[in-house]
Amino acid sequence: MTEVPPPTRRARKEDVAPAVELPPVPPLPADVRAAGSEMTTPDAGDDDDGRLPTAQLEMAAFGDHLIPYAPPVPPKPPSVAPWGLGVAIIALAAALFTGWLVPIGVVGAILATVSLRRAHDSRRVAVWALALAVVSIAFSVGWLIWGFSQLLVG
Repeated sequence: MTEVPPPTRRARKEDVAPAVELPPVPPLPADVRAAGSEMTTPDAGDDDDGRLPTAQLEMAAFGDHLIPYAPPVPPKPPSVAPWGLGVAIIALAAALFTGWLVPIGVVGAILATVSLRRAHDSRRVAVWALALAVVSIAFSVGWLIWGFSQLLVG
């Protein structure tokens, strides 16, 4: 069983029958212009370059008259400072009564520190939040020390 190899390109090109001759195209009428021919208008001045009046002008794309693109100013991200201050106030209020809510003061201190690291946040509010959070942590730790000392006495 022998396989016949496929014909090569040269062999296929030689086997192609001659192309069918098409009739010639009649010439265009005199009042029809070709696509790339020069266009002249009766009111064209000396500076006419053959384009339609609606064609794009080069000076529309280049030159001093362009307005440079300025992207819109992105909105400021929300501030963390008020959240830190709110949590610090809640932590301080809780620290006046019990010491078990130390984590709230720690969260307030973390939020205040994050707020201090951000450029657009209010530094005054962040400093107040940090100070109140540290005071609440101190009060809570004081309560815990006093409470554990009372367990040892009794």
